[in-house]
Amino acid sequence: MSVIHRFIGAEGGWDWEGVPVHDYGPLRPGVTVRRFISRQDESNNLEIRYFELQPGATSNFESHNYEHAVLVLRGRGSVCLGDEVHAIQFGDAIFVESDQIHQFRAAENEVLGFMCAVLDKDLRATVHGEQRLVKLPE
Repeated sequence: MSVIHRFIGAEGGWDWEGVPVHDYGPLRPGVTVRRFISRQDESNNLEIRYFELQPGATSNFESHNYEHAVLVLRGRGSVCLGDEVHAIQFGDAIFVESDQIHQFRAAENEVLGFMCAVLDKDLRATVHGEQRLVKLPE
């Protein structure tokens, strides 16, 4: 079944019909995720997610054995890729290769919002083997 999740953001908010907001966990205050196209929409091949980091918040400092593509939709911040830190802003597209250590950080005075596309978790296992996630100390 095909599906459309209509954008309903208002007054600077970013929300879509039928897409719940989830906290990313107690270790990542100020980080939320919305899962768009995924198994909930009967997709067997991919997952698209929207992450939002409040000012100064960070994603996990991690590596995993699958790649993902990121498109910055709002704000500014930085991304750590291995040993390098790069400034990022609206419109930037980032490819994170498999097993690359990475972390996203919002600017201190601005929300950072980005879409992230990955293979569905079962397909990731088929293509890349059993998922390996390594969370590193910051």
